Amino acid sequence: MTEASTRDAPAAKAPLGSDKYGDPFDEDWSYPAAVGMLLYLSSNSRPGIQYAVHSATRFSHNPRKSHGQAVKQIVRYLLKTRTEGILFLPQLNQGLDCFVDADSAGQHGYEDDQDPSSVKSRTGFVLTLFGCPVLWQSKMQTDITLSSTAAECVAFSMSMRELLPLRVLLQEISIKMNLPELAESLVRSTVFEDNAGCCSLVNIPKMSSRNKYLSLKYHFFRSHIGQDKGIVAKWISTTEQKANIFTKGLSPSKFEAIRKLLMGWSFWTLPSLLSILIFLFIFILIHYFDLLLLFSHQFWSHSSPVPK
Repeated sequence: MTEASTRDAPAAKAPLGSDKYGDPFDEDWSYPAAVGMLLYLSSNSRPGIQYAVHSATRFSHNPRKSHGQAVKQIVRYLLKTRTEGILFLPQLNQGLDCFVDADSAGQHGYEDDQDPSSVKSRTGFVLTLFGCPVLWQSKMQTDITLSSTAAECVAFSMSMRELLPLRVLLQEISIKMNLPELAESLVRSTVFEDNAGCCSLVNIPKMSSRNKYLSLKYHFFRSHIGQDKGIVAKWISTTEQKANIFTKGLSPSKFEAIRKLLMGWSFWTLPSLLSILIFLFIFILIHYFDLLLLFSHQFWSHSSPVPK
């Protein structure tokens, strides 16, 4: 597929279903092998394809023609963005943060309505250290939740299971390797959530009869939330939610905007480019001042009229 046409996004907006009555898989390549290679790539250097790859992985046991086309779309997207991996641009004013999101019953209408998976939600989150992504995940929730707020709470709990041990690990690394910058970053961790109901439930210790079935997941992380404990939960708009890319298929424009935020490419904006150009101009002016002075002297000496 080296000469294949490219795509602007790795997944279509419509979720990938089981397609029970679709055409059989008829490609001359191994579906499980292709998905396995993409899974390795998505877990290590290409978080942007995590949702698309995980969606395709669910059907490795019985792929259809539509699933093969979904894998091809991922490859076509990778062909277009082969030089656009993660940019690690550390921002020391940020700590170990988490962006978490959920898509409530996203498969409904695309799967058999008698299949329980049609109403399961999807969790997506990414952990960032100094603004750089270090761990990300996109997976279906095992429980069936009764509201979008409940789905977000389940996703919040899943992300905290990764955030808490990672904080402990980085704390040990900072002590053993004498890295004060890393230790200072662990004083604060912010979990960004775009569901106001979930934020309210996390920050205000109150359970009601409507959400008491969430008590187990809720109490797992509730004791770790608070300014004095180093982890706070904050609301964030959907347009700035980096985890949105892990829960559903997005339009090319929305996908591109989130991908740039997630992978560090938002740094390359017009103001930053102007700053870089100004920096380069000053650098050249300082380091090559003598050459510029000599050049200007020769120019004026040749252009000045010769006295009679």
